[in-house]
Amino acid sequence: MRKRDLGILMLAAIAIFFCLQNEGDFSFREAWFHLTEEYPFKNEAERLPPPLITDLNGDGRSEILVATHDAKIQVLEPHVGSADEGFSEARLIAEVSLLPERVRIAAGRRPVAMSTGFIHSVYKQGEIRKQILVVVTAGWSVMCFDHNLKKLWETNIQEDFPHGAHHREVAISISNYTLKHGDVGLVIVGGRMELQPHLFLDPFEEAIIAEKNAEQHQRSLEEKEGVEAGSTKLSGQDLRHFSYYAFAGRSGIQRWKHRSEDLEHHLSDSSELIPQYNYKLDAQALNSRRPGEVECKEFRESILGVMPHHWERREDTKFELAHFRKHKRKTLKKMPGRKSSPLDKLDDKHVYGKDTNNKIVGAIGKAAEYAASSKKRKRNLYFPMITNQTQLWWIPNVLVAHQKEGIEAIHLASGRTICKLHLQEGGLHADINGDGVLDHVQAVGGGGAEQTVSTGTMEILRPCWAVASSGVPVREQLFNASICRYSPFGVFHQGDFSSQTFGHNTVNAAPIEVATPILIPRNDGHKHQKGSHGDVIFLTSRGEVTSYAAGVHGQGAIRRWQLLTGSSWSNLPSPAGMVEEKVVPTLKALSLHAHGSQAVVLVAGEQEATIISPSGSLLASILLPSPPILPLLDGDFSNDGLTDLVLVTSNGIYGFVQTRQPGALFFSSLVGCLIIVMAVILVSQHFNSTKSKPRAFERKSIDPR
Repeated sequence: MRKRDLGILMLAAIAIFFCLQNEGDFSFREAWFHLTEEYPFKNEAERLPPPLITDLNGDGRSEILVATHDAKIQVLEPHVGSADEGFSEARLIAEVSLLPERVRIAAGRRPVAMSTGFIHSVYKQGEIRKQILVVVTAGWSVMCFDHNLKKLWETNIQEDFPHGAHHREVAISISNYTLKHGDVGLVIVGGRMELQPHLFLDPFEEAIIAEKNAEQHQRSLEEKEGVEAGSTKLSGQDLRHFSYYAFAGRSGIQRWKHRSEDLEHHLSDSSELIPQYNYKLDAQALNSRRPGEVECKEFRESILGVMPHHWERREDTKFELAHFRKHKRKTLKKMPGRKSSPLDKLDDKHVYGKDTNNKIVGAIGKAAEYAASSKKRKRNLYFPMITNQTQLWWIPNVLVAHQKEGIEAIHLASGRTICKLHLQEGGLHADINGDGVLDHVQAVGGGGAEQTVSTGTMEILRPCWAVASSGVPVREQLFNASICRYSPFGVFHQGDFSSQTFGHNTVNAAPIEVATPILIPRNDGHKHQKGSHGDVIFLTSRGEVTSYAAGVHGQGAIRRWQLLTGSSWSNLPSPAGMVEEKVVPTLKALSLHAHGSQAVVLVAGEQEATIISPSGSLLASILLPSPPILPLLDGDFSNDGLTDLVLVTSNGIYGFVQTRQPGALFFSSLVGCLIIVMAVILVSQHFNSTKSKPRAFERKSIDPR
């Protein structure tokens, strides 16, 4: 074979090898579906909670838990068939009704939140771990079920909330920690209500509410309580305050509760005990006397440990167990001329009359103590019980609530507020540059009538613009840049929606919307706290995905990459100004493995979802059968260790399973081996040809002709 032909084959093999590397080795295909009835919503609070992907009975196979409008919880078995089958209907395994057993009244029994978790603290090796299911209904009934959907306990806390209000925020936390000996697990439920107009109330619901009010009024008269006391109680309720309730996991006994009324009574009692001349008139003292308003700068490292934080809808309210530590301040230098005296610190272990410096006396004392202890010490099993004295770093001591107004840390043992940090609604709150200071990233679209003001300033943000600021309150601005069509000068015309973007014509008359930005961690060789220092990813309704990083030493924004995808959407308002079916986009960090740490970017719009690598390369795309009404859910329902996706629409739920393509990897390995073999042959032919040429020249010179 000639060297020229061998070189051409080698170049072709190298091209095939690089094409296989860029092709990707995974994809998402259609797996199962479950149709639901379309239900007309009166307001945003009537939406059902998103489905759950969990292994409820511990058999190693995941189930899908779905809530219905007729007050039921259904358990589905996802079907994962071959690639040619497409969508196949999921099988209904079991269902449980949330209606009362004797009186089948559906009012107030619609589920608004549900969660699963483990409550048993000790498990033997090889033992099957089973979970419980906790459901919160619209009437504030907290219901707990075991792995077989058998009701364990039920309690109602409706009396602590005003009637005629709907759930604005609600969250559930299930853990295997306990607060009292004899308990099994801990369940914490919290939420906040908002008043709704009486125009949207059901007449039957109004009759039930009136009947309950009459019964409570009659009961109060029998107990010699005036009507004024009841009206004062209702007027004293703070709807903006987030209420918490802690229950024992197995029995449902209430361990503590945290309400706005308790804080107001505590505030009034403490103010009566303080003399008038003893008040401090500085602003910091006044803020410290407000209920729940504790300075969070004492826990700055712990606050950054529970980031990032963002809130856009009711599903973004969540609970998280964490261990809070106070900020370690630098030790002060010792003053010259002052020496520490042994009398300053008392030694509790010191026994008076005993010489601790004598080693012989110490050895005799230890031998006497060992001889006195005749009983053998048994190794006790440790049960994680949380008390007021719990200080172990691996045991959580606070419940962190990610709310609409910010972050609140509740003491896990008592329920009192440890720290509350008010954060501006909208955008991303995280330490994006890794300097240990909390940052805020805002992004706005274009073409709408609303205007957004930058955090900490009175400047109105330009259309299709992103601003990152540092500090709470704001101390400096990190960067501001365009997130739409990129230009060197950051120019964006508000009315230019029909222009070419990256070579594609995108004609869209709707205003440009933006999704809440996310943070993708980036490794720069230094050690940073979890959830900090990375690239900020932005998504617009035109499908434009942009990655920015905060520069060091005030360099501004560094644009990593920008990509145009098919994940676009539009929410055109109706003539009445109401959005009939709002499309909810998806922008989140996704791990391709169920317990993996390396994340990719998942974006989804109205008709297509896209997987993007942190470096900006397109990995996979998925065609959606219907517009999503919730962000895409991720979980492993195929039980193969790979992350799958679930789409929630107005008429059904669809599952997409992740499939790997090992053939491409194997073929690329064969092509790589072929390249090495051809390179060896090419080099050997080159050396053989150089050795044979001088011999031919010598023969020609010796020829007598």
